[in-house]
Amino acid sequence: MDVLQNIVVYASAFVIVLSVVVFVHEFGHFQVARWRGVAIDTFSIGFGKTLLGWRDKQGVQWKIGALPLGGYVKFADDMDAMSTAPREKIEDPAALAEARAKGLFHAQPLTTRSMVVAAGPFTNFVFAIAAFAILALIAGKDPASVDRVDPGSPAAAAGLQSGDIIVAVNDERIDEFQDLQRIIAASPNVTLQVVVLRGDQEIEMQLTPRPRSDNPRLGAIGVGHTSTFENRQRIGPIEAVGEGASNTWQIVAQTGAYIGGIFVGRESGDQIAGPLGIINISGQVASSALDAPEATLVQKLQLLALSLLNLAAVLSVAVGLVNLLPIPILDGGHLLFYGIEAVRGGKPLPAAAQEWAYRAGFAVMASLFLFATWNDITRLFPGGQ
Repeated sequence: MDVLQNIVVYASAFVIVLSVVVFVHEFGHFQVARWRGVAIDTFSIGFGKTLLGWRDKQGVQWKIGALPLGGYVKFADDMDAMSTAPREKIEDPAALAEARAKGLFHAQPLTTRSMVVAAGPFTNFVFAIAAFAILALIAGKDPASVDRVDPGSPAAAAGLQSGDIIVAVNDERIDEFQDLQRIIAASPNVTLQVVVLRGDQEIEMQLTPRPRSDNPRLGAIGVGHTSTFENRQRIGPIEAVGEGASNTWQIVAQTGAYIGGIFVGRESGDQIAGPLGIINISGQVASSALDAPEATLVQKLQLLALSLLNLAAVLSVAVGLVNLLPIPILDGGHLLFYGIEAVRGGKPLPAAAQEWAYRAGFAVMASLFLFATWNDITRLFPGGQ
């Protein structure tokens, strides 16, 4: 029974989180397309067999597919769900003007097409900022308090004590414990200048994180921290939005640095996760919330909702970033083609060149999917390596 319960929890959490993120992304495309007068045929969450579908007053077919691994907005003149090409290429100026008046996507001006394509990733980032802001408004800030110092740790060597609050590192203000985690993780064997609040007194000290045993690229200092609603600092709406934007930017910067590190050989790709990894993370988040000790059912459900919202925000940033990569079949690939079209004076690349580019893009994404799935398997079943 426990196994069945875990399967239900893990699968449900995965479907909920991914569906929210996909809906946000595709709704960005949809709303800007509708605003710009583009004719839309289908809005789909998931692929494969239609589980639920209906057609609205504007003639858009809304549906939920059986395979919850993505989604798409299909325009009236799209040859396929990825908007790689129109069903019919129009070159005659009069016919092109007529198609544009009908709202056919591929006949629209370059500005409209670019706005529609960019709207998906942009909406992912806006959603992440809003979600992090809501979480900050509800939960407040979590000060970087030290509740435990491990004997023989870098923290003990530096003189940190239980009850201290770390307020600055290398002249960077520390508002929350996650700010401290971010800096420590990025600084193995790097000596940091730390300012600690002990009672009413500020104390300066030097702290050198050691490499973590499970991942030498990350640093650790050997402290314990307990986050509770009682010790969090409440903030207002404006500050909450600032927190949302700051958290979103930190994820963007860290992810960008990691991807850049992979290309220059400084980082390996073992942290890239695929569907199995997302299922595992979603399930762990949901299980932790539902298994919270000494919490009522209502409190567990509240914690579950907040935990999944936080995960959806993180995943939304990742989806936005990945879709901006200049790989054909992704939004970034479409924008790359539009950029080339603009440079060529409004003349798109030849159809054959675009077709080969899309094939190459599909091969890249398929390879990335297989690589990420292999990473997931080796993390889930380490004994099989």
